[in-house]
Amino acid sequence: MMKQKTTMIDRLLTEHENILRTLNLLEMQFLDLCRGRTPDYSIMRSIIVYIQEYPEQAHHPLEDEIYSILLDRLDEVKLIQELITNHTELEVVTRKLRESLESLNSDNISMDELKQQLRIFLISQRQHIYIEEIQVYPLVQSVLTKKDWKQIQSIVPLLDDPVFGERTRSDYELLYHEIEDKNK
Repeated sequence: MMKQKTTMIDRLLTEHENILRTLNLLEMQFLDLCRGRTPDYSIMRSIIVYIQEYPEQAHHPLEDEIYSILLDRLDEVKLIQELITNHTELEVVTRKLRESLESLNSDNISMDELKQQLRIFLISQRQHIYIEEIQVYPLVQSVLTKKDWKQIQSIVPLLDDPVFGERTRSDYELLYHEIEDKNK
């Protein structure tokens, strides 16, 4: 049954790798914007929609289930509570950035505001992933039991990643190819 534990952690790590790949592409677009070039706004929007659709709907709920077990078992829970709160904060930052990208043509947002939102988004996402992988995932592996992993698996649905999963969804084909091209 130990395989369950490895599989779930491996799943989270793979999802982090994929999120980081999308963030790398978004960062290139952000740097284009900062350098006075015109970024590919449709790619930027696809990345943000992907973050809302998959990590926020599948990845974070899985982590939240894991973290709820840690809250019950650990004496020092401040970091875990911060990460759970951070998931909600990241959703707000992501939603605001998506709204800004979608309202670009209406002059409701300045380029400086958009750059600021992108900077905050990129830094927040990366920092969150680093804290989880460096400080929390090792803790998770030492605290959770086989029974915990079985329970988590029964509660959290396994959704296919629309960009990096078994089949790339048609509305993400361009994003997937752009990421693959940049990683060659």
